[in-house]
Amino acid sequence: MRSRARLIVLSALILLVVAGSVLSWALENNVVETTSSKQVEVNYSEGSCQQTGVTIVVDFGASTDRDPILRCATEFAGTGWEVFQATAIDVSGTSQYPVGFACRIENFPTSAEQNCMDTPKYSEGSWGYFVYTEESGWQVSQVGSAARDAKCGSAEGWLFIGPGQQDAGLLPKPIPETVTCDG
Repeated sequence: MRSRARLIVLSALILLVVAGSVLSWALENNVVETTSSKQVEVNYSEGSCQQTGVTIVVDFGASTDRDPILRCATEFAGTGWEVFQATAIDVSGTSQYPVGFACRIENFPTSAEQNCMDTPKYSEGSWGYFVYTEESGWQVSQVGSAARDAKCGSAEGWLFIGPGQQDAGLLPKPIPETVTCDG
């Protein structure tokens, strides 16, 4: 009877080790998708908001020749991070910070350039998070995007600051138009 109990315990331990190894491998190879568990309705238009909503600007920076993405999350209520889902923009956080810290937006930088296991080093480049209002223009956000309520009439901005670029004074482009929201 004791040997049977030992066999059961040993089998359970082996299963735990195997499961942990598989999960570790999946995280290292970006097989496990890390997104917010809240479902956000996809409802957007191209360009700055011309109606009630929150604009998002994704500026890929000087590291690439990709055009910026400019979309309006119409009738949106949620966090700065959830604006990605509302505007159908693909974003990946890091394993350490799966929501709120953007490692990759629209597959930039590529997985060969950053593995998203941890916060990218300065030498790898990283995404900066900005907020735009008519009153203040672009400002570096004082809180993470998952903790910030995106306000109607404002814009969420993401700028990739490439390796070796000075981050002081760099701001997302273009400057979005804003709308006045009632209430």
